[in-house]
Amino acid sequence: MKKYITNALKFLVFISLGIFIFWKVYQDQDWKEILKALHEVDFLWVYVSIILGIISHLARSARWVLLADSLGYKASAYNSFFAVMIGYFANLAFPRMGEVTRGAIIKQYEKVPLSTAFGTILSERIIDLIMLAGITALAILLQFDVFQKFVMENPAVSDNIQSIIESGWLIGIFAFIGISAIILYFLFRQKFEHIKLIKKVNEKVNTLKDGLLSIKDVKNKYLFVLYTLAIWIAYYGMLYVCFFSFPFMDAYGPLTALTIFVLGSYGMVAPVQGGIGAYHFMVISGLVIYGVGGDDAKLFALIVWSAQTVMLIGMGLISYISLPFYNRYKKRTHEPAGNNQL
Repeated sequence: MKKYITNALKFLVFISLGIFIFWKVYQDQDWKEILKALHEVDFLWVYVSIILGIISHLARSARWVLLADSLGYKASAYNSFFAVMIGYFANLAFPRMGEVTRGAIIKQYEKVPLSTAFGTILSERIIDLIMLAGITALAILLQFDVFQKFVMENPAVSDNIQSIIESGWLIGIFAFIGISAIILYFLFRQKFEHIKLIKKVNEKVNTLKDGLLSIKDVKNKYLFVLYTLAIWIAYYGMLYVCFFSFPFMDAYGPLTALTIFVLGSYGMVAPVQGGIGAYHFMVISGLVIYGVGGDDAKLFALIVWSAQTVMLIGMGLISYISLPFYNRYKKRTHEPAGNNQL
């Protein structure tokens, strides 16, 4: 009971934070004007954006299959895709819950140890973090004045960056403690391996390490890189094609889309469900700097976020329903003929 109460409180805190940010962003918005403006939106490109979103998730699931194969697991592409979509669906309930949910599904249906599955997912996240950092650096290099103006016009963002810089020594201390603890663990773990608890921890750490290092044993590294590029190109495309849906975005091109994509990406990783509120704030603030009207920027952010959220909910529910049916079918078709007889 205590666990359910804790989870419910976490859900309420995160969703309340997201709704509060969303309300602050749209509190002065005339929703009748939003509804009127919807008639001018070319939703064909919004549908293309949704398709690109699905393609990015297909590429992500295919990339994970390569990691599983490097560890000797012949994973199903269907189960991998279902796990990805259900994971994203879970993130709409609790931030970062998707990784745990995805790992649990992989363990149940692909018989990959949970710590190993989580290690492969963590490995993917590290790669994605590197990609986001690289894209951010590229966007800042190409649009430095825009990012500088964004930081200057948003004191809260500027203060956060300043506090991170000023607290660098504190981060360094924690990093030093963490690294020292890891080194000490690996130096002395064999000495205390006879202790049952330490032995169990060692087993979990070894399987987690296998998952984390699975990338170095990927057989087709070119395909792995191709899938990674496909994921991020599709992510970028999801936003850029939506420019063609709005008449007021005609004057803006790929570089503007790159900047808004980066800002929106950081909004999506905020600790709120599905980036609600945070994504809207980042995208709207960026568009306003480029000269897009406030109401138009709000409409753009609302449509793009809503389309992708609806896609995640729809595909998440479809995957949740399909997962057990597919695996029952797979099990039945792989059983020896004699087992199907009464």
